[in-house]
Amino acid sequence: MKQLFNTITMKHLKTPSFYFKALCICMAIVQLSCSDSDNGGTEESPVDDGKSKFAIWLQLGSWPNTTQYVAGVDDITTGEISLEGNGDEVTSKADYGIVTNGDGYYYYPSSSTDFGKMTKFEYKDDQLQVVSEVPFTYQNSINAHTWIDETTLIFYGLNGDRDKLLYTILNTETLAMTNGEFDLPAIPQDYTGIYTGNIEYVNGKILMTYTYNKDWPEKGNLPIYLAEIEYPSMSTKSISEETRTLAMGGINMWESSSTVNEENDIYMMFNPGWYYDADNNSGVFRIKNGETTFDQSYFFNLTETLGGSTSGLWYIGNGKAIVKYEDAATIAANPDTLFNALYALVDLPSSTVIKKLELPLDKGTGLQSVTIDNGKAYIVVNAETEKDYVWEVDSNTGAVSAGLEIVGGYEYILRIDKLKE
Repeated sequence: MKQLFNTITMKHLKTPSFYFKALCICMAIVQLSCSDSDNGGTEESPVDDGKSKFAIWLQLGSWPNTTQYVAGVDDITTGEISLEGNGDEVTSKADYGIVTNGDGYYYYPSSSTDFGKMTKFEYKDDQLQVVSEVPFTYQNSINAHTWIDETTLIFYGLNGDRDKLLYTILNTETLAMTNGEFDLPAIPQDYTGIYTGNIEYVNGKILMTYTYNKDWPEKGNLPIYLAEIEYPSMSTKSISEETRTLAMGGINMWESSSTVNEENDIYMMFNPGWYYDADNNSGVFRIKNGETTFDQSYFFNLTETLGGSTSGLWYIGNGKAIVKYEDAATIAANPDTLFNALYALVDLPSSTVIKKLELPLDKGTGLQSVTIDNGKAYIVVNAETEKDYVWEVDSNTGAVSAGLEIVGGYEYILRIDKLKE
């Protein structure tokens, strides 16, 4: 299938005079000669390696009749892309629960009975191509991951009975894997399974959260558990509890919800979701550099400050982040609408909202809707009645400006990724 493309409209200068053309050529030769002299020789033009700087994932149809596409683009600040006769269909290759690290590759774990592979992809020549692939059946479901270094990736998930918390340490160059089970206390009485949460690595330690669940429709009321795991031994050093809100951690295979800042402080966002009572708040906890428990002096109550539950948190830098949240007024007026999400620019250290961003209501949560490039945040919004754009955010003022337009014909914009510098 032809690929999704970036359409750029340019005006071409027509010069009918032969002499004017000749003059232009001479001037160009002189300019090139001067440039060569200044630089000590001729500069080579950048080689086109066929790899796009950004990738955008789109979905046609609604569950279970869905088709997913991925498309590359080098500039998300201008132009437009369209699925009309274009796009690399990736439905049989992967889905949008996939990981990238800005190294030009995607890493995709699938332990389903009909696939069972760990795959390394690259988006090249407008296709999602397999670089290497090995069998993988250890984990049944993976919701989160963390990077140890540029070539070491840890996947965090569950077994088939959802009563064991598992890890897979992946060498992203060779796809060699080390599998294991986290050493945690037994599931409490009257509870049947484990919920995964956020996970981050810093200073030789993995800090991860989890809790326990009951069988639907019963709801639990246990704390958030924060485990300190030594790396690379993967031994459990401590477990602490947090009860200032009862909430689920993130599912960062699909949507970011935690970060490590420049000072090695960890910020983790939690959202009660459907499993906990409505009086529990969405909020951000902090683990200060060198500590292994949540900072008891810090709790950023996002439900109170934004007026709705949250789903995503993306760190920009210098203490600032983008938060995705559900607009309570929209949901109250139309509980069935899927276009109910908004964004805010926040300052994490001071627990303040800088500005609620003036963007159209977005469709859906659990989507990787934000990417960061050169200290700037770019948000892709799937609007109900307006055109869809990649929006650039001014991290100082919260002002937004429309960039790349994504022309319609799809149901969801699943994710936007920066693949390389």
